Amino acid sequence: MPGETLAVEFTNVGLWEVALLIVAVAIFIVSLWLAAGLLRKATGTLDRVNSVLDKVDHEIGPILRNANATLDNVNSSLVQVEGELEKVGAITENAAHVTSNVANVTTLVASAIGSPLVKAAAFGFGLRTAVKKRNQGVDEDQVRRMVEASRQTKREAKRARKARRQSAE
Repeated sequence: MPGETLAVEFTNVGLWEVALLIVAVAIFIVSLWLAAGLLRKATGTLDRVNSVLDKVDHEIGPILRNANATLDNVNSSLVQVEGELEKVGAITENAAHVTSNVANVTTLVASAIGSPLVKAAAFGFGLRTAVKKRNQGVDEDQVRRMVEASRQTKREAKRARKARRQSAE
């Protein structure tokens, strides 16, 4: 009511309850002290992290500039190498062309200088192979007769040359 005050009476408070209250307040104070210590450590750690990040920030710029310069040098070197590779490709093409020409000339010289005996033997071999393929039933005697006839013709040609030489002497 209007003149009444609100008051709490501690008449039946025991010693045990007071001790429990003091212990609770002490635990609260110790907790605050530990929390403050942890906050100080966390603040110190964050300061160190910030200083490391500042150092990295200051050092990363020159590193990136050097990396860009290195990449530019590599790119210019690659352009030069590409030009050299084109030159090597042209040289290789020319060498292949020269090799082809030499092979053609060699073939022409070999065919012009090759002896008629080699040509006759090659013709006989080719003929024999063709005949075998065409007709498996053909005797080898026919081929032998052809080779012998070729040899006989060559012998006769040799005798004729010998006779001409003797008559020319």
